[in-house]
Amino acid sequence: GSRHFGSSWSSGLLRLRQLFRSRAHTDLRMMRCAALCTVIFGAACLSSAAAAAAAETAVVKCNASTLEGCPQGLSCAKKDEQWAQCVNCSVDQFVLDCPYFWDANLTAAAEDVCGQTCLGHRGSQCVSIACDASKNLTCVSSSETWSQCVDCEASAFHEDCGSWSEELLAEAETACSATCHSRIRLL
Repeated sequence: GSRHFGSSWSSGLLRLRQLFRSRAHTDLRMMRCAALCTVIFGAACLSSAAAAAAAETAVVKCNASTLEGCPQGLSCAKKDEQWAQCVNCSVDQFVLDCPYFWDANLTAAAEDVCGQTCLGHRGSQCVSIACDASKNLTCVSSSETWSQCVDCEASAFHEDCGSWSEELLAEAETACSATCHSRIRLL
């Protein structure tokens, strides 16, 4: 009797152990599959979001002669005889886009067609536009080709200065009469 019980008990344990191993292996495979599906789904979502963002911010050319050819909600701004592009004149989008038109003629045309003034914001370029003086921003030049709007208020200055190039940092410290204490040294 006891031998039979012991034998059946140990064989039951063996079967139970095999079941758990099999179950653990299946669970591990299921977890790997779920992780892979999550990655693939996430990548697909990011790809869709990136495509939608690119479509919203893509440069759409319009006819420089007729100032026509923009989708509804956009207006045609003429840089010169050969180039015109569609611009979004909604206040929020214009403020975001206009510092990156990168050409004084295009910026002036966008300002005219949209009835708004393009001013640089914290961190944007001020090569072809002025910084927004109402936000106490200062235009700091680090080279002949780059100028950037800098907020000289202490907390903003220290938040931003750690990521500036050596050239911009030196000019900003002079312009703002401040010293950067949060400098990140890049190798």
